[in-house]
Amino acid sequence: MRRPTIDGATFQREDVGMMIEEQPIVEATEQAAKSSPLFRLLRYGVRMIAALPVAALRALLFSAWYLAYSVLCLLRPVVNVLMLGGLIMPLVAFVAFVKPEAANGMPFWVFLLMAAGFVGVSMAYSKFVDWITPPGATDPAERYRPRGR
Repeated sequence: MRRPTIDGATFQREDVGMMIEEQPIVEATEQAAKSSPLFRLLRYGVRMIAALPVAALRALLFSAWYLAYSVLCLLRPVVNVLMLGGLIMPLVAFVAFVKPEAANGMPFWVFLLMAAGFVGVSMAYSKFVDWITPPGATDPAERYRPRGR
């Protein structure tokens, strides 16, 4: 009885259905027997020489990434002071609304916009620093933050 084939795969007839009998295209033992150890050593040497610049570039990029993350983490408390400014600005806006001459001609709503800007920049900076966190990195300034009570 002839077995049906599709692209070199032979089918065997079973009681339940058809089953594919896989045949390797190239035998691994034949390929290993054909190549000499010296050729394999040369091939791995060329791969290593080609991989060195890539590895050096990756190391440089990861170093810059970790350094930038560390500096931005250290600046986070400085930028978080803007949150305090955002909390004080509505009070200044109220004073400018009640007594406009105290604001030197600036309308009160400018102070409200400044409050929104200060809070937005502070929160966006913190989110940005969290977003660019390298894999496996911890915040170097975490030990200086107050613990939750």
